[in-house]
Amino acid sequence: MNGDDRFVELWNDYLEGELGESGIAELRSLVAADDRLLKLAADSYQTHRLLGLLADESQARQDAFVRETLSRLPSNDERFVGDLMQRLTNDIPPEEFAADGDADRRLSLRDRTRPFAERKSTFRTALRAWPSAMAIVVLVLLTASAFAFFSTGKPRVARVLKVTGSSQFFGSSGKTENRLNTGTLLVAGDTLETRSCDAWVTLDLLEDTTLTIAGHSTLRILHAEADEKRFELMQGSLWISPGEQRVAQRLLIQTPTATFEARDAVLNLQTSSSETIVRVHAGSARVTQRLDGRVAEVSAGHQVTASLGGKASFDVIPQPQPIDSWSCHLTKGPEVILGHWLPPTENERARLGAAPLLWPIPDRDPVMLYAVAIAAWKSSDRPVLLRADSRLRFRGRTERPQTVRFGFSAQKMYGVFAGKFETDVAPESLGPAGEAWEVEIPLANFRPLHPHLASSADGLELTDVYALTIEVDAGLEITHIELSPNH
Repeated sequence: MNGDDRFVELWNDYLEGELGESGIAELRSLVAADDRLLKLAADSYQTHRLLGLLADESQARQDAFVRETLSRLPSNDERFVGDLMQRLTNDIPPEEFAADGDADRRLSLRDRTRPFAERKSTFRTALRAWPSAMAIVVLVLLTASAFAFFSTGKPRVARVLKVTGSSQFFGSSGKTENRLNTGTLLVAGDTLETRSCDAWVTLDLLEDTTLTIAGHSTLRILHAEADEKRFELMQGSLWISPGEQRVAQRLLIQTPTATFEARDAVLNLQTSSSETIVRVHAGSARVTQRLDGRVAEVSAGHQVTASLGGKASFDVIPQPQPIDSWSCHLTKGPEVILGHWLPPTENERARLGAAPLLWPIPDRDPVMLYAVAIAAWKSSDRPVLLRADSRLRFRGRTERPQTVRFGFSAQKMYGVFAGKFETDVAPESLGPAGEAWEVEIPLANFRPLHPHLASSADGLELTDVYALTIEVDAGLEITHIELSPNH
């Protein structure tokens, strides 16, 4: 049996729900070694579907594939394929095909409702009896179905549930999109970026688990074994929230400094190029430090820090009690998410200027933002607790009069991502342009961008803080940020 015949046999068994794990592995190996088989697989799939011969449990899963393939066929070709398939099923010789108006006929209800084993037997007989007719079908379906199979040939790892703010998608095939769309199915090799301080993306990992990245974060989907899903968080923040069902596949996440492994853990990771903090809120996780291969078992209520320079001890410690006051000292070099350093002046030793950011808007032209953003988690050894009566104080200046939008992101204390909160301050409330100003804003003034995540900031943990202007570069700079309770 040559390679093509073996492939056809395995592929037919797979479509009919009769191929075991070893057969699936052999099938994948054959496809990986010969790109030509992709086209043959797509054509065979289309034939099975048109004849109604797919195993019942796979039909719903594959309907999207068929719709995409058929939508790319000219209407006359689709009718021809349906007519040809009907005659193959009924064992009508090619020379008896009529060229009249019955070209729109489809498989009868009787044919569709016959037992699967009987339909399968008829199909195998038809394949052997009419190779020339099958060749015609292949020619009709070649272009569309080859593309459709290639676009869905890799196992789907996740589906995009929610997108807010500026994002970018780098597909495994080399395709780049400046906006990630809800419903997009993701495969190994795809890379996602959230590109602004108030952007976030939530993924459904297809087994009752969600993964969220937010802020300035980059996530790559890696190739994985059958019993796992593997990601690389290159920078930024990530939250995992399993559902009520037990997770069948283990989850592995790599960062520049560590590798994390778990199944049912509720946790969040925050990483830079040199340091990763893993905090487990429920369940447990195993963390391996990439610097030296040391392994730590992290249980609920604990955390560990892995670094490249060995600055952190890599000891598992209880998550520290939160603090309700925090100050960002720019002179100590905090983790800057967005912005650029400006030269010191006589009055200010550290100044952070706004950086431009293109903000996509559905069905409209993108909007330019000019933003400064700081990672609060890197500026404190303890979680920063937000209270209903807390206040955020900003010091800075603008060169031109312009409304400034202030905001912050948060997560539930010892929990998952809780969204963004924003408020606008008019230029007259900031003072004369070109002069330093200070504005103190009660947290009650900040509106939640997504109330279904959290309608109030009270009791949440601060993760990052930002300030921005919209469309106009007002020369925004920030020199100090501080959180304090009202007591």
